[in-house]
Amino acid sequence: MQIRSAFLKSPWNCSLRTIDLPDYVPDEHVLIRVEACGICGTDLSNAEDKLGDWQPFGHEIAGVIERLGEHCPGLNVGDRVVLESSSYCGRCDICRSGRVDLCNKAPQFWMAGPSMGFADYLFAPACCVVRYDGLTPEAASLAEPAGVAYDMVKTADIQHGNRVCLIGPGPIGLMAIPMALRSGADQVVCIGRSSTRPRLEAAAQLGAKPVACDRPLTEYPELQQQFDRILLTAPVQVIPEALSLLAYGGILAYIGIGSGSGMISFDANDFHFRKLQLRASFASPALYYPIVLKMLKNGTIPADLIISHRLPLSGIEEAMTMCREEKAKTIKVVIVPDEESGKND
Repeated sequence: MQIRSAFLKSPWNCSLRTIDLPDYVPDEHVLIRVEACGICGTDLSNAEDKLGDWQPFGHEIAGVIERLGEHCPGLNVGDRVVLESSSYCGRCDICRSGRVDLCNKAPQFWMAGPSMGFADYLFAPACCVVRYDGLTPEAASLAEPAGVAYDMVKTADIQHGNRVCLIGPGPIGLMAIPMALRSGADQVVCIGRSSTRPRLEAAAQLGAKPVACDRPLTEYPELQQQFDRILLTAPVQVIPEALSLLAYGGILAYIGIGSGSGMISFDANDFHFRKLQLRASFASPALYYPIVLKMLKNGTIPADLIISHRLPLSGIEEAMTMCREEKAKTIKVVIVPDEESGKND
């Protein structure tokens, strides 16, 4: 059958095309009709300088199972589902040693077919499918970035009474605020630029104290060595100055991709004598979907606050341009079927 699918190529080329999707569904796969797919910072990074050739994209997916291949136990046509962007196999030595968080050997939908999330339909391995109910598709599509936020919070090992600083109030950072507070943080300070006022206002609504910083963090003496934990969702180049905000024995957990080489440097002697820790959070495999779906369902993560714009699939080029040029006005842009489009005010 013929479907529409969006393709991306650096620098900032986005094209919606009509392509042919095979009529058969491979074994242990399902055909998903996409109901919502969020634009991720990874999509923007790839659009800037990562993709050398046209590729389908979109991985924050919520949809409905339209058809089943053979050997898909527990799944039914009509199930509303979200898709793990990667998963563990459950059979290798790493998995059998209890470290499923280190295994990425299960089949995944990345480049597994001619389309991904920004399309009418896509094929996905059955092992990636997680069923949900009680949420709109747009809210459910937040499961993937919410899982990333949850992994970062777990990596930071927040203890009761900790003073926590979040640097970078994007969608992942904002969703981490209520998670940090419910993990025992005494307070969460959210640092962003004054130009991203809507995001700082959203942080305040989520329970954080917003702080606008437009200069290097080392130039704010009132913030130095004040925090037990730092959650950083800004580019990795911010790490050296962010370390100055940690109190003795503090931990910085980050999720981010550096531009260019991603190389950083910092004072290792200061790092050593203040007994600091730097931890990378990389939510691959994409775990914790049942947990974050509950958070979305019970309002711990208020989806309507995180999703700032809804645009139709036919407007994917406009949506990508908006994310690049109007970052200060957007939080999370979600692509929906054309007849269900609309914007939040």
